[in-house]
Amino acid sequence: MKKLVVLFVLFLLLVLPSPLLSAESPDEQGAYQEKIPTLESLLESIIDVSEQIAATQKILQGPGGLGREQSLREEINILSVKLRDMEETFDQLATDVGFRAFREKKKVAVDWNQEFQELIGPVLREVKKMTSHPRELEKLRSKIDIYRSQLEVTKEAIENLSKLQYYVKNPELIKKLNSLMSMWQERRLEIGTQMNIAIQRLDQRLEKKKPISETLQELLQLFFKSRGRNVLFALFAFAFVWVALHYLHKLIRTFSPFHKRGRSFSVRIFDMSYIIFTVVVSLMALLGVLYSFGDWVLLSLAIIFILGVGWASKQALPKFWNQVTLMLNFGSVREGEVVIYKGIPYEVASINIYSELTNRKLGGGFVRLHIKDLVEFRSRPVFKNEPWFPSECGDWVRLADGTYGRVVGQTPELVEVKLLGGALKTYRTTDYLTQSPMNLSTGFRIPVTFGIDYGHQAIITREIPEIIEKAVIDGLTAEGFGESIANITVQFKEAGTSSLDVAVLADFNKNAGPKYAVLERAISRICVDTCNFNQWVIPFQQVTVHMAEAGD
Repeated sequence: MKKLVVLFVLFLLLVLPSPLLSAESPDEQGAYQEKIPTLESLLESIIDVSEQIAATQKILQGPGGLGREQSLREEINILSVKLRDMEETFDQLATDVGFRAFREKKKVAVDWNQEFQELIGPVLREVKKMTSHPRELEKLRSKIDIYRSQLEVTKEAIENLSKLQYYVKNPELIKKLNSLMSMWQERRLEIGTQMNIAIQRLDQRLEKKKPISETLQELLQLFFKSRGRNVLFALFAFAFVWVALHYLHKLIRTFSPFHKRGRSFSVRIFDMSYIIFTVVVSLMALLGVLYSFGDWVLLSLAIIFILGVGWASKQALPKFWNQVTLMLNFGSVREGEVVIYKGIPYEVASINIYSELTNRKLGGGFVRLHIKDLVEFRSRPVFKNEPWFPSECGDWVRLADGTYGRVVGQTPELVEVKLLGGALKTYRTTDYLTQSPMNLSTGFRIPVTFGIDYGHQAIITREIPEIIEKAVIDGLTAEGFGESIANITVQFKEAGTSSLDVAVLADFNKNAGPKYAVLERAISRICVDTCNFNQWVIPFQQVTVHMAEAGD
């Protein structure tokens, strides 16, 4: 019933009279009148070319065309093209629209590689199937828009022809324009019918359209009934095979007599091959599950993903080779050697996918690095008594900035020093190393230099040093530092500008670390007390000023 109503409306549109010419402006009337001579001339040319084609075809079919078939056919083709162009020009000039709105652009075929088509075909078909409904709706909407624009063109063409017929007097031209009018009216009816059919189909599809929530729910149910189940099983197979082979490798390394002898080159080759074997077998398990379920879409996606990763890894082949040489222990870093990491020396404990670096002198001195991060480093052999760090927790140190205290914590990141009195001072480990820490817990020397007046020059080289040495030893022992003394030496040092200098070299063992500052002050005090007891004069710095005499 709906179609009958649409057809009736279109019929009324066709039989309605043309717009009133009286409503046209004088400019429009003049434009239509100017077209008529051109159309008459063009019609004569069309008739003339048509007669030439007919005459040439007659010659071709008669005895006069013997031996000239090729040239006559070419002439007919040229005249046919010329006639078609004239017909289109006549149509465009008469209607002001022509057939340009109805010409379809040629589609360029996609030149896919055959193997790639076979691989990606299932994926494309699945995507096409999932998006069929929205694509069909969009296609119908596009068709309706095209039909509407074409109806506008036919309406314009019919109106222009109706106005043009009013001024035409030539019978042949009138006949041609009537034929053209009939053709455009039929085209308008056909387009209107197709548009209404498309509108009805669109309405039907929209009525069947489901809410987004219901559509998503159905998609999720469908996914977990088929594709989701396949994905879960495939991933489970991959993870199971990977973990099983990983623990099998651990068992091999634990009980294999070859691994117990150390990581020789052959053992490293075996470990490297086993890692590659684990990756390949795990991927085969994943693909095998998808193949057994017959899920060609997921299988194709998995293969494309693996091929893509392989293609992308082509650029990383040199880096991969460097990592392989490291794992085989003949690269730039080797196990058992020293490598400097963030300014701190570490011993390379093991090289694997995740390599281990250790420093026994540091709390938490264990670093795990990925093999790719180890490529840029260089190692060297470990020497006897290798100094891994200048101090240990509990050591007393004196730094270049004057800090004196006990190390209470040292890690790869921070070193904490407890000063006398209880204050804590924290350094970044690299900054701590730049302070050239002097470790007092292994023993140290306190040098003290003081001067005696030149009046005691006769006894300065032997008698005075012996007296001072005995006094320092006795004084430190009396104050409870006797067990910390390693050696005390007093010697004449030099004749200064205003004094005779004596050097006290006091060596102490590791027990004296916490008493460095006390011992330094005690030695200076004992030396002064000894000078006072023996009435030795300690001079002060003198400055002599020479006055110029008169006349100089």
